[in-house]
Amino acid sequence: MTKNRAALSFLFNSVKPFKFYLGLHFFVIIYGAIDISLWPYVSKVLVDKLSATPRDQIISEVWPTALLLVILTILPGLVLRICDYSWAKVTPLIKKKIISESMSYVMGHSHSFFQNNFSGALSSKIRDLFTITPKMLNVIIYGFIKVGLCVIVAFFTLLTVHKYFAFGLIIWAGLFIFMAIRAAKLTNRMSLGIAAQQTRIMGNIVDSLSNINNVKLFANSDFESKRIATFQNKYSRLFERRGIFLVKFFTLHGLTFSLYFSGCVALLIWLYAQNLVTLGDFLMIFTINNWIINDMWNTTNQMQSFLEDLGTVDQALGILKEPLKIKDGSNELQVTKGEITFENVKFSYSGDQPIFTEKSVTIYPGQKVGLVGHSGSGKSTFVNLILRLFDVDGGRILIDGQDISETTLNSLHRAIGTIPQDPSLFHRSLFENIAYGSENAAQTSTRQEAIEAAKKAHAHKFIEKLPGGYSSLVGERGIKLSGGQRQRISIARAFLKNAPILILDEATSQLDSITENLIQESLKNLMRNKTALVIAHRLSTLEIMDRILVFDRGKIVEDGTHEELMLMNGTYKRLWSAQVTGELTNQVEGVKATKLF
Repeated sequence: MTKNRAALSFLFNSVKPFKFYLGLHFFVIIYGAIDISLWPYVSKVLVDKLSATPRDQIISEVWPTALLLVILTILPGLVLRICDYSWAKVTPLIKKKIISESMSYVMGHSHSFFQNNFSGALSSKIRDLFTITPKMLNVIIYGFIKVGLCVIVAFFTLLTVHKYFAFGLIIWAGLFIFMAIRAAKLTNRMSLGIAAQQTRIMGNIVDSLSNINNVKLFANSDFESKRIATFQNKYSRLFERRGIFLVKFFTLHGLTFSLYFSGCVALLIWLYAQNLVTLGDFLMIFTINNWIINDMWNTTNQMQSFLEDLGTVDQALGILKEPLKIKDGSNELQVTKGEITFENVKFSYSGDQPIFTEKSVTIYPGQKVGLVGHSGSGKSTFVNLILRLFDVDGGRILIDGQDISETTLNSLHRAIGTIPQDPSLFHRSLFENIAYGSENAAQTSTRQEAIEAAKKAHAHKFIEKLPGGYSSLVGERGIKLSGGQRQRISIARAFLKNAPILILDEATSQLDSITENLIQESLKNLMRNKTALVIAHRLSTLEIMDRILVFDRGKIVEDGTHEELMLMNGTYKRLWSAQVTGELTNQVEGVKATKLF
């Protein structure tokens, strides 16, 4: 169980704030532990009185004891309602706490974390935590703790009959605990393996379903099914191995129950023959043992699912509690000018070949800077470091003289508007997706602002034509919209956000020529009085940039305006010449090349 300390600690911390409701549960189990011996004891007294009292005096002598027994029979039903009330109150509170804290922690992870983990697997982990934790709490309180208390109270009750029964119960309970702990140690590793394999299966199912178009277009439905079946086969083997072990364990456990109960019967008969016990003692010992054995048997049966749940929680925490690679700063970023400075920046992905070494460059306030270069040259890494999706290995990045590693991520990201090449939308309404760019996204007062932003991005007309208008749901990741429509929604977000720094990554790459021409002036207006970084593979869109940085293998090999770079007759000139040839070919085919600015 040592390996599961993290899971048990998580469980304890999850329920710790709700002491009142936990107190109600402990009241219920303490009453139950007393009742499991008190009811049989009162029954014993009743039987002994019945056997010792003349028939004509039975009613007058026995009725108080009989009434007490009736009350003890009715009372548990009322006490258990306290348990139901407590679960109804505390369960949603525990789940809310787990979801809130888990989401907050996971969203604090770096960009690379989400590249290396399926979003479906992560959501599955959070679901496992808030679903399983109340179940585990129930087993611990009403299984392990209650049974332990029952045994303690029963020990002292059985001492009133004979010490053999009391110590016999303790010895048998000790054997039960020893066997349960040993079984837990042996099955713990199996349960962890099963939980890990189950996560792998669900992650791959989500991966297949989220890429269903690729699966169908490449006619690979059978391949995906067989691939998942391979994981399922391993899961089945692990599950079967643990199941067979538990069958053996339960069989042995059942044998100990039988031997213990048989010993009690034989001892009772022997003591009764010597007039050392009464008929009431028979009833009390049979009832106490029967109830305790039944509770222990139920707890043993719950052990299988408890161990599996424990392994699942432990495995979930292994991912969700992975240390954060990007540590949030404590200062609020204050952007007054929009100057971006790289000071001797070093960076590599996971210790691989360095992307940047001693990178130093300054983007001046209000500059419109184009970033060009072959794929893998460092353009995207450059802007990702500004967004702090990754941390630098050395040096620092400043915005208006403030080290971004010391500022809060929220204040940094509020200061930067982004228009990605392949925007992803929430499965929410179009209004909610556009209003996401505003800090007041949830307020109705931003609706008109969102509509104005959509108009500037030339998205208003196609939105109005949809059956639900701005209330239309866009599907998972915006799948109901075309690439160009998604990009226009992303541009509308940027208009609404109106951040002082703007990053455009092929912002018009998925727009047709007519729509692109329509938003040229709007994008110019969007970038006015802002520091803008524009990644573009279509170099004609960068002619009016104040400055163009040419990247090659992590280095800025050229820096200047379009005209200056053309005169250098270097990398930029070669890239330009190659693209001009392609554009002339397109014009021959009847496609007019467009210019963004």
